[in-house]
Amino acid sequence: MNNRSNGDIRSKLALLQLAKELGSISRACDIMGYSRDSYYRFKKQYESAGEQGLRNLSRRKPAIKNRVPPEVEAQVIEIALDYPNYGQARAAELLTARGCTISPSGVRAIWVRHNLETKQNRLLALKSAMKQRQQGVDDQGAHLHEIKQDQMGLECRYPGDVVVQDTFSLGDVAEVGRLYQHSFIDAYSQVAHAWVTTSNDSEHAGQFLLEHVAPWYKERGLPMDNLLTDKGAEFFGSKSKAFQGAVAYLGCNHIHMRAYNGPVVNGIGARFQTLVWNEFYEPLFKTKRFDDVGEIQQRLQEWMAKYNQQFAIAGRYTLGKTPLETLEISQHLIPKRD
Repeated sequence: MNNRSNGDIRSKLALLQLAKELGSISRACDIMGYSRDSYYRFKKQYESAGEQGLRNLSRRKPAIKNRVPPEVEAQVIEIALDYPNYGQARAAELLTARGCTISPSGVRAIWVRHNLETKQNRLLALKSAMKQRQQGVDDQGAHLHEIKQDQMGLECRYPGDVVVQDTFSLGDVAEVGRLYQHSFIDAYSQVAHAWVTTSNDSEHAGQFLLEHVAPWYKERGLPMDNLLTDKGAEFFGSKSKAFQGAVAYLGCNHIHMRAYNGPVVNGIGARFQTLVWNEFYEPLFKTKRFDDVGEIQQRLQEWMAKYNQQFAIAGRYTLGKTPLETLEISQHLIPKRD
């Protein structure tokens, strides 16, 4: 999928997620610049075919009935244990966010085969699995568990409680080549940091975190307690050692969420990256050609300062205030550290 198509889908997904969070389709459409007719069309396409349905000319074939691949079945069972309170429709929505096309009835069929069709059975299966792993949950662990479970409406207690890092492909840019934006967003205040590089690898992700984000937080005495990422190679797995080292150095709890790239889970990252693409990159690349990443970097930082200081954000905690205003008035919520 090319960058234009990718950006279009991100924008549509962000509209659907924002409408859920605000509880107002009209407000979401005003913020995102869409009509109500467009919202209902996107919603219908998403409900019928998931993310693939939002492509303008999708040729993707639906899953053949009764021929669910083993890896999809494994994820359906995994969701039953990770989210035992979810019904079949919500589980199917989460699977769609992962890129797996399956209907609610398909989810139920798999659950029935594995005796997971009722909430009680799923909770018993989860309890058994946790007992086998001998997992003890203290107060902090319980909060981490809540963060993992409550992906539809992320609960944050204070600025720095939950922070999100993601990598966003900008595509090929003139003479510079392929570029990536490393993004970091505070889930409570929506204060954001961004950096452009020529690589999305673990070393660059770790360098962004250590050299560009952590000093800003340290200077202001702000915590970075729970760091959420997806399971991209730069964050998770054998190629993520540089990033994992940076996280360990900072003492963050690293939570690599399943399905993090979907519209349900990655609402924070998707909304910010859709905004920065629509408001900054797209107008910039239409009016000027670049042969040096440094100039793009400089302009991005100027735009980021404007975003944090001047953009009124309609969110659960911001309530129409700018990110820095939200941060300022919520300082008292941050627990005192020894």
